[in-house]
Amino acid sequence: MTRLLDTPRLAAAGWTYAAWVAVDLRLLLFLALIAVLGATGLCILFVRRRRPLDVAAVFFLGFVAILVVLVAVFNGIAHYPVFRVESFFPFP
Repeated sequence: MTRLLDTPRLAAAGWTYAAWVAVDLRLLLFLALIAVLGATGLCILFVRRRRPLDVAAVFFLGFVAILVVLVAVFNGIAHYPVFRVESFFPFP
């Protein structure tokens, strides 16, 4: 395990870099709100007379799936990025 975390070996291989990432919080919160509404709609449509754990699981999975799809659509198709890489730089 220590060989995997060997920093000089990784530096020699060129794997040590980092990036500044900008997040559009207004857009992210808007997409999260849409995902909450969509997940609530999925629960209303597909979960009837079930245990609360089932409702929570459907809500969580629906929320995550809808949020991932919305972020992918806004980042890729709409060219209005939620997450944008500002710059790359070497990491010591």
